[in-house]
Amino acid sequence: MSRNRVANAEIAPYESICLIEMYRVGENDEPVTFVNRSTGFLIAPNVIVTAGHSLDEQDTHIERLKIYPHQNSRIKSQDVLEIKLPDFQIRKVPAYNNPYCFVKDDFGIIFLKKPELPNWTKQYFKWERSFYETLSLAEEQPIRIAGYPIDRPDFEMWEESGGIVQITDRCLLHPFTTTKRNSGSPVWTMIGGEPRIVGIHVSGNAASCGALPENRPFGSAVLITERVFGMIEEWVQQEQSAVEKFSHSEPSAQGNGSTDFIPQKTTSGALVS
Repeated sequence: MSRNRVANAEIAPYESICLIEMYRVGENDEPVTFVNRSTGFLIAPNVIVTAGHSLDEQDTHIERLKIYPHQNSRIKSQDVLEIKLPDFQIRKVPAYNNPYCFVKDDFGIIFLKKPELPNWTKQYFKWERSFYETLSLAEEQPIRIAGYPIDRPDFEMWEESGGIVQITDRCLLHPFTTTKRNSGSPVWTMIGGEPRIVGIHVSGNAASCGALPENRPFGSAVLITERVFGMIEEWVQQEQSAVEKFSHSEPSAQGNGSTDFIPQKTTSGALVS
């Protein structure tokens, strides 16, 4: 297994990975003093996938986001997208209840509603239903991960390579480092020369994954199954419909309006811009 700082974060697939800063408010809409940071990745120009626990809103509410694309320097990128409510929507598994949920439900999305998005949002991981309908993974199959672990300098993107430890019906167990801020990192494998997402890193404890006892100390990721793909696709379609309904009710929404960067579903189930 190797662990290195990403040499060039502006090429695939690193260009599709982002650092997310979440600014929260508490009771009476008072700003919370701390800022949450997490890793996420694009699967469409206006859809960012991350860990469900990063989006937890039980005690506070996420009011504003700063999204740094392919961030890889101690100096924050000038390409940052700052977005406030109501211009984004968070979706995650309804039954999720941090920290008591199972790994299999620890995922969510940030749906961007802004009518115009930066050009960097056009760089995203391939995401197709047909791929997950036929996906077959094996132990020791080469995989990679990249994100923003807290045990490395702030705002630097680090990657690791290794092999799959175990696959269960809901989780992918891996040997990678687990720290704060790395939650939501994409886990991918190369298939046909392309990086394809197979997991969403979420935890350093695989006890809820149905793992073999000797594998429970390993890191765990949400395994992208047809179920996970279907839930994310449903969330995207629901949010897309809501935006389209709003845009049709607004006389000013013409031309390059609020549906320009919304992914459309092809007959294969792929989300495309």
